[in-house]
Amino acid sequence: MDMIRNHKHYARHIFMGLVYKTRHFTDSGILLKYYGKKGEMYMGDIKDVLEIISKINIPWYLKAGIAVIIIILLVIGLLLKGYRQYKNTARDNSNEIKQDWNNLSTKDKIVKVIIIIAVLIIVIISMFLFFYKIEDNNEKSSVENSSQNNSIYTQITISDKKGKIINPIGVDIIKSLNIDGIIYFTYNYCDTVNDKKIYYPVLYKWKKGQSAERISEGACPHFEVVKDSVVYLNSTTDVISHGELYVSRPDGINKRVLDDEIWDFVIDQDYIYYQYCYDTVGAGLGGHALHRMDVNGANSTVVAYEVNSPYLKSDYHNFKIKDGWAIYKNYKIELQDQATGLEKVVMTDKTDIDWLYYTTNQLIKAKPDGTSQIILDEEDSFWYQIDKIDGKWIYYQKGKDKYKIDEDGNNKSLLEKG
Repeated sequence: MDMIRNHKHYARHIFMGLVYKTRHFTDSGILLKYYGKKGEMYMGDIKDVLEIISKINIPWYLKAGIAVIIIILLVIGLLLKGYRQYKNTARDNSNEIKQDWNNLSTKDKIVKVIIIIAVLIIVIISMFLFFYKIEDNNEKSSVENSSQNNSIYTQITISDKKGKIINPIGVDIIKSLNIDGIIYFTYNYCDTVNDKKIYYPVLYKWKKGQSAERISEGACPHFEVVKDSVVYLNSTTDVISHGELYVSRPDGINKRVLDDEIWDFVIDQDYIYYQYCYDTVGAGLGGHALHRMDVNGANSTVVAYEVNSPYLKSDYHNFKIKDGWAIYKNYKIELQDQATGLEKVVMTDKTDIDWLYYTTNQLIKAKPDGTSQIILDEEDSFWYQIDKIDGKWIYYQKGKDKYKIDEDGNNKSLLEKG
């Protein structure tokens, strides 16, 4: 009797364990449905069980076996709980089942056993066929996608500098995007410089029935699609960490949109966010303010100044944009239509510091959550950085001069004239 009573307990724990595991392996997970105050599961939940199990990364036959076991345990649990509506416990219900069984004739017992065995066989066969079909469809889909991609690559032809025709293979296609039948892709191009082979990514566009056209004059470490245009970075073949920003349009126009080189760029909501590679307008350690402009290169504006602080892990050209914030390694900056240097800076890692000291185009202290912002030293047009914080003193550079000031913005003194 204890074993019968425990079936329901085991079924529930196995099921919840599967839910936990599946949520671990998937982004969204599947909501487990409960009915009633005590969370009883009805037969409609079997669909959820199958969907959950199908997402676990194990062989299909193990999935089928798990599904059979869980369904059997669920059915047993439901029978014990609901065999008689006026009974409240599994013990009472199991006694009822036993009594009814003993009252049956031998013939009826045989018939019921045959029915139960037949149902079990049907469930087992159904589960194995169900998961085998899913696995078979996944394999066919994978083969079809692979075949389709390979067939596209075999149709593409490109020409090297000597006019030699090359059919790129999939492994050399770094990235590809399709815009209305035109495929833009970066190809790991092989070149010879001073009798030495070098490889670098080159941006091409290709349309069925035509030869691929080279878009980037030099290397192209990064490209993105915005509306019907391609924004890309055109770099030298030996240094691809920065370069010139171009926009390529379907009508054939391939235009450089900035005069100066930039570090990498980010696209968000049809805007281009970037920082200049070399010292330009803006303050901070190197003047690398964060800029934003339209895709056509118009309406360029500074949306945030570079931030410098001993507490912030600053990598100013490695960022992403989300919901109006520029997000860095352990902090984020709230973007403005026109930066003033007083943009909110919020630490995203846990910290035990009471105050965050940093520079933009000013020396500032604020709470780690960005509140209670206080200006300690006024605006400067270019160079601003904190050298160190020692006790209550802040040592910093402003322009070419070096200063120290206390943590409240008082007792400022010049240490070294630049």
